[in-house]
Amino acid sequence: MYLPDTNIFILGLRGHEPEASFLVKAISQNKLVISVVAMGEFLAKADGEIEVGFLRLLEKFRILSIDQDDAQIAAEYRKQGFKTKRVHLLDCFLAAQAKINHLTLVTNDKSDFPMRDIRIITPQRKI
Repeated sequence: MYLPDTNIFILGLRGHEPEASFLVKAISQNKLVISVVAMGEFLAKADGEIEVGFLRLLEKFRILSIDQDDAQIAAEYRKQGFKTKRVHLLDCFLAAQAKINHLTLVTNDKSDFPMRDIRIITPQRKI
């Protein structure tokens, strides 16, 4: 099961590859879980047909809310003081949800997620 970062939805729903193909495949296999974090980030930037398409997508898939366990793990991630860069709290929440729910986090920016205890992938271009 996959937990996409906001950037996957933004690019995929605009038809960019390989994100669009990744979403189509995950949706057709019913392997998509959506976080309220990505939902909020996406809707804050979306409008028009893109927003309508995303809202339709939300109706079909499990939406992960944030609970105390997520908050505690997100706080631990944030406190770790990763050497490469300061990790944003919203990214910590996504990582915590991936960890707790045993999901693969899908992102185009692995540097936002220096956590080593979760599985992270980037959609790959077909050659």
